[in-house]
Amino acid sequence: MNNIRLIATIVAKENHENEVVSACKAMVKPSHKDEGCIQYEFHKDTTQPRTFIFFEIWKDQNAIDKHNETEHMKAFVENLKDKIELLDIKFIEKLA
Repeated sequence: MNNIRLIATIVAKENHENEVVSACKAMVKPSHKDEGCIQYEFHKDTTQPRTFIFFEIWKDQNAIDKHNETEHMKAFVENLKDKIELLDIKFIEKLA
């Protein structure tokens, strides 16, 4: 079975960029410890200053489901709910 890859794009509301960056950076270390996490990276878009991207690889859907139920994920979602304009998650497949 193939691993599951996803890209989560977050657009911060104006004047909330620093708070969003801090919250996102704080997710990386605990998420790496989640069972089934293969890769969990946080990036910024170099052309759109309020846009940030997580690139993630998970063992399977069960690992993602467990990650979504962790205390650090629940706190992350709660912390960002009034600070972001967009959260877009795309599941992707490596072709080459």
